[in-house]
Amino acid sequence: MKIATALALAGALLTMDVGAANSGWDGKKLYRYTNEHGVQVLDDVVPPRYVAGGYEVLTVSGRVLEVVEPELTGPELAEKQRREAQMATDLALLKRYNSVADIESARKRKLAIVQQDVAILRSNISSLNRQIKNEESAAARIQRNGQAVSAEQMERIGNLRKEVEVVSQRLSLRNKEAVAINSEFDQATRRYRQIAGK
Repeated sequence: MKIATALALAGALLTMDVGAANSGWDGKKLYRYTNEHGVQVLDDVVPPRYVAGGYEVLTVSGRVLEVVEPELTGPELAEKQRREAQMATDLALLKRYNSVADIESARKRKLAIVQQDVAILRSNISSLNRQIKNEESAAARIQRNGQAVSAEQMERIGNLRKEVEVVSQRLSLRNKEAVAINSEFDQATRRYRQIAGK
């Protein structure tokens, strides 16, 4: 059964409504969808090519039982996924923290660990630099006395310099981590105030 115009559709629903009132709903369902010409169609099935466009499920009396929304594609789908991801992030934020003060406390705890590591790394670099200075001073004395600096001593100086480079890289990473932590918690504070109104 297909009705291709809105007028015919209204008439069919009115006729079916009278029948349903006399006999009661027998569980039969009808489907209303829009075809490629923009015309609403009432049928006992939705052809597969129209499913993505959405449809309504009705009783024979015309009462809407269910509305199946059109499938989202492209930018609409991306926006829906973005909103859902933001909602999940917001929910996690509200579960994790009870106030902005909680966020600041968490920031301080995280930064304290990084800052402790930074202090240790800086101390290590200072110690290594002192060792390099001592080794270089000893090598200079040897040269002033007209002797050749041993290969072992030169290797020690080279190894100490390499170690300074490694520790300096670790220090740089930890400093970047501190910046990232501050940025993360700044963002959390801003968002918490937006969604909690505090």
